[in-house]
Amino acid sequence: MKKLLFFLLIFFNFTNLNADQIIKYIDIDFILKNSNAGKIIINELKSIDKKNIKELKIKEDELKKLDNEIKKTTNIISETELQIKLDDLKKKVNLYKKNQKRKSSEFLKTKNEKIEAFFINISPIIENYMKTNNISMVVDKKNIFIADSNYDITDQIIEILNK
Repeated sequence: MKKLLFFLLIFFNFTNLNADQIIKYIDIDFILKNSNAGKIIINELKSIDKKNIKELKIKEDELKKLDNEIKKTTNIISETELQIKLDDLKKKVNLYKKNQKRKSSEFLKTKNEKIEAFFINISPIIENYMKTNNISMVVDKKNIFIADSNYDITDQIIEILNK
């Protein structure tokens, strides 16, 4: 019994608790949407997306127009001519779908690259803020169940980024 008491006494005396660690959190999505650099990226992505949608809409309207023309001439033209026009329409629809898929994947790639570059650029700023304010760890807000709003440094980071 004395050995157990001695062991517990030694264990509790030498256990180093790091209660002086400072942990803060930030809302990464909020920073992206509300910082000047983030707004520029979002606007660029929106303009690329609008341009892609506009181009695809024009092609889609052309395909619908061609389809309507074929439907109108169905009873007038011969079977072979109709089949040729339908095959041509099918090829154009397949090209449209491939183009749509390509544009979508290119947009997603561009979006990921721009957002990744944004976070690479702001990481040193956040690290500097951490060193200046003796912060041990910064966690993303969406990974926190509940926390005191006094630990949120999102607004301070946005201020620094906008300068």
